[in-house]
Parts: sequence; structure tokens; C-alpha cells
Amino acid sequence: MVLKRIKNMITATINEGLDKMENPQVMLKQYLRDMDGEIAKAKHTIIKQQAIEKSFYMKKEEAEKLANKRKEQAQLAFDAGEEDLARKALQEMKHFEAKAEKYCELYEKAGEQVKDLKIQLSQLEEKFQDLKDKKNALIARANAAKAKEHIHTSINRIDSESTYKEFKRLEERINEMEIKADTYASASFISDANQWRKFEYADEAEKELEKMRQAKLG
Repeated sequence: MVLKRIKNMITATINEGLDKMENPQVMLKQYLRDMDGEIAKAKHTIIKQQAIEKSFYMKKEEAEKLANKRKEQAQLAFDAGEEDLARKALQEMKHFEAKAEKYCELYEKAGEQVKDLKIQLSQLEEKFQDLKDKKNALIARANAAKAKEHIHTSINRIDSESTYKEFKRLEERINEMEIKADTYASASFISDANQWRKFEYADEAEKELEKMRQAKLG
């Protein structure tokens, strides 16, 4: 049926779109707009089908009236002794009875189609409302899926051999920098200590030197 195909098409489109989703909020809103448009088309289809159903009913009623009229005319002609005229009227009566039966079948079939279309439309509208209610949840799920995928991609990139080698190289470089920094610090400390010793014993060294001078003179 028309509405069933529409529902299947929309469902397939949504499932495909969710797999390729880039902007969940924009895409889901677009799906809902498209679905709303399809529902409007479906309602228009039902209105047209109802018009066809009504048309068959009116044609059935008209054929039944003509059949009854020919039956009365045939009776009048027969009572008047006009059998040829009665026969002709009876033939036309059978013709209209056959048409009335045919239109009755078409009317009933059209009614069943309208009923089926209404049921499918109701299901489609329920699905549309359900999607509207779930829109925010679907957006949140899509965003979470994208975030998870991004995290896994980052983890895989970090775990790759080239990344590991790069971090190893950086670690070795940092070790070298730390060793150099420690070496410079030690050298600076020794130099400062020697400089301090030189000034710390300067007075005593001068006293000893003076003693040596006195001894030499004495």
C-alpha cells in the first residue's frame, strides 16, 4: 500500500542517515520535516480515495434507482399488453442491476482501501510522534557515539608504534636536558665553593705570610 511504502522509505532513510550523521540535530529535524510532508501527502491520498468511494456509492444508488424504474415500467407495459415494450424495459432493468452490483463491489473495495489507509496513516503519525519524542535522545546518542569514536581513534593513534617511538625519543631528549642541567648546577656549586674558600682564609694566609717575613728578618 501507498502509506506502507512511505513508512518503509522514511524508516530506511533515517537508518541510513544515522549511520552517516554529521550534524544530528539538523538531520533529525530534516527527517521530521520530510516525514511530516509525507503524512500530509498521505492525508491527501485518503481524501482522494474517499471521493472515489463516494462516487462509486452515488453511481450504485443511481443504477439501483434506474433498475427499479425500469422494473415499474416493465410492469406497466405488461399490464397494458405491451410485451415487447415490457421485455425491453426488463432488459434495461437487468443492465442497471448489473451496473449497480458492479458499483457496489467497487464501493465496498474503495471503503476497505480507505479503512486500510487510515490505519496505516495512524501508525505513521504514531511513529512520527514517537520520533519527535525521541529526537533529543537520538541526538544525545549520536553525539556520544561520535565522541566514543573520536576517543578510540585517539587511543589507537597513541598506541601506534610511530607514536610510541616519538614519545621515547622525547623522553631520552628530556633525560639529556636534565643531565646537562644537573652538570651545570654541580660545576657552578664547586666554583662558588672555591671562590668562597679563597676569601674565607685570606686573612689567615696573610698572617702566616707575615710570620714568614719576620722569621726571615730575624
